[in-house]
Amino acid sequence: MKLNLITVCVDTYPMEYARKLITRFKQVTEFDVEPYCITDRPDEIKDIATVITPPVKINGWWNKMFIYSDLMPEGWNLYMDLDIVICNSFDEELKWIMEQDQPIACVSDAIGWMNNKYSSSMVMLQSGKSSWIYDRWFKKYKKLSDYQGGDQVWTGRLMKQKGIDVIYVDEKFPHIKANLKFHLAQAMGDGRMQLPAVIPASIKMVDCGGRPKPHEIKSVPYIIENWHNIK
Repeated sequence: MKLNLITVCVDTYPMEYARKLITRFKQVTEFDVEPYCITDRPDEIKDIATVITPPVKINGWWNKMFIYSDLMPEGWNLYMDLDIVICNSFDEELKWIMEQDQPIACVSDAIGWMNNKYSSSMVMLQSGKSSWIYDRWFKKYKKLSDYQGGDQVWTGRLMKQKGIDVIYVDEKFPHIKANLKFHLAQAMGDGRMQLPAVIPASIKMVDCGGRPKPHEIKSVPYIIENWHNIK
């Protein structure tokens, strides 16, 4: 079964992250994966992913908005943030999403940031069914560049306003993704945090959004195995 994996790597974000995410996902899945990368540096990734050139120049996370557009390939599209570390296959969860009659699925935001449940760290959607979100954003994207909460808060509020039912995959599969900072780490009380050396085997992905990033973590076994050792 075919699945399109969409990544976004723009600005100064190291392309190494896109390479590792694509490579690791292909290692753990049984899907026939077609990787794509929305990027402003096509020469750095075109050997392992089809390049999608952003139609307009915008900064950072707002490039995620292109995943809702008609620029995306046909079929099922899985978007993933680059700082997600894939530990185990989550094909079961993806197949379950495909069986549901809803346009968009994601994993809930780790802390419900700004009273918003919707997270754009991992989004599964069928091409063409959510282009209205992109169209609405594109009409006013210049004015939204400083929108508090960024793309996921704006998108989450829009879908809530329109009564769109989003599948929150973690409600059925609570261990599909754990946030390193908010779910796994232990605060030390002095601004530092202690990362666990071992995590439950049921956790499929570790989300390293914020800091520290995977390249900064050099002594945690599941980060070493599933990120540093991925070539």
